[in-house]
Amino acid sequence: MSENIIQSILIAAFIFVLSAGAGAGLVMHDPMIGDTVMQVLAEALDLEALMEEPPLMLAAMLFMNNLQACIILFLGGVTFGILTIFVLATNGVIVGAVAQISNGLQGVTYVVAALLPHGIFELPALFISGALGLMLSGAIQRELFEGGDAAIDARRYTVIFAKTVLPLLLLAAITEAFITPGIIVMVV
Repeated sequence: MSENIIQSILIAAFIFVLSAGAGAGLVMHDPMIGDTVMQVLAEALDLEALMEEPPLMLAAMLFMNNLQACIILFLGGVTFGILTIFVLATNGVIVGAVAQISNGLQGVTYVVAALLPHGIFELPALFISGALGLMLSGAIQRELFEGGDAAIDARRYTVIFAKTVLPLLLLAAITEAFITPGIIVMVV
């Protein structure tokens, strides 16, 4: 990977981590915010029904959900990066808020057990997708103001997406469906 993508990955990760800290801080400051976040997530995802799915079906659903988020992060670059930044920040706030709630209810060991196994694949996929979205934004700006060719850059970024993000998301979904539940049971 070129230096440009590494710099963009670091920017995407910074936005996410800063937002996760804000989400955790909001919940610490006002636990009612955490209740609201959990209620919205429960309604949007139907977590109980989701956890009753067979692991293979759960993995497929997790893969598709995360793929959708990563595609939006990448293609959000056409909005001059506004959508990319918004999705990174929103996901960060949600992860931070949920991690803080879980930490308060079940402790840090539970949070690590629930997030780390699949997070080592899923978070890099999110950060790379966000980076590609930021880079796409830059390519569009170069085309508009400096005479670059955003289509050529977009094709190159799509190859990077296919070669890195898709395998990472597949590993994350398999891990989250098949491995993470067993790890959580061991620490609860």
